Amino acid sequence: KQWYQRRVAITAGGCVAFKCASGEIVTLLAAKNSQKYRIQSNSFLALYIVIKQFLTKLRRHFEKIGGPQPLSITFPGPVPLQEYFDIIDSRFELRVRQRSYREMLSQRAQQFRAIQRRLLTRFKDKTPSPLQNMDTLLEGTYQQILALADVDLQTTKALEEADHALSTATKLLLLLVKLWCPALDDKQSAVLQSCLTPDVNSADDVGWEEMVDASITMLLRTCLAKTTKEQSVVAASLKLPSDTTKLKKHIALLLERLNKGGTLSLNTFSDKQSQRNREQVDSGS
Repeated sequence: KQWYQRRVAITAGGCVAFKCASGEIVTLLAAKNSQKYRIQSNSFLALYIVIKQFLTKLRRHFEKIGGPQPLSITFPGPVPLQEYFDIIDSRFELRVRQRSYREMLSQRAQQFRAIQRRLLTRFKDKTPSPLQNMDTLLEGTYQQILALADVDLQTTKALEEADHALSTATKLLLLLVKLWCPALDDKQSAVLQSCLTPDVNSADDVGWEEMVDASITMLLRTCLAKTTKEQSVVAASLKLPSDTTKLKKHIALLLERLNKGGTLSLNTFSDKQSQRNREQVDSGS
């Protein structure tokens, strides 16, 4: 697929603008007196493909021309967490809405079957009693089932779009975090991506929010733990939470500790554990 419709280059101002196929505009600005670039857009999601392609072409260019020092690309921050959290909240709201619709659909289906059984019993009776508007109730329940099924289908389609949006936003966040935390090497980036995964699928038995929160909680309890109290925190439950407050708090805390020099290595956790054990032994003796 072609990800943009047209590109408008304005060389005088050091600016290149891209219009995406979906209509969003992404602008790349180059500073006149420094090696700094600013990429901005009216859409958070539209930034990802432009930033990714820009970094790829920038690295290829410097590999081709060479230089006395290796290319270093950094992001000064801060990481746009609020925009990312808004996308998480929007998708989570759809998940809650879908669960509510399906519970109502299940209740109406049970009610429909119960009315059917009563009607069949009366029809089989040799001296049938009055229906007492049960036929009307059956028709009304059937119409409710059709309406709920239609709403559930619309919500499912909206949730699939929200899956793609959250996946793209997560990829963009991971890309920016790697530039924001230069100490984060490829191995640690792979660990981060496995925990804060961009693989989002609402059809999974366990939701993205539950899996990510459990994974980040594990990191905060092990290699990123600062105190023994944090190591005793109970692992997150893999049940649909009431809201996303805890998840957003854990994501913010994870990125804050990474920016302050935290490492995603179980070897670091083992070293910390050994040091604490030696301190306890020394204090006991």
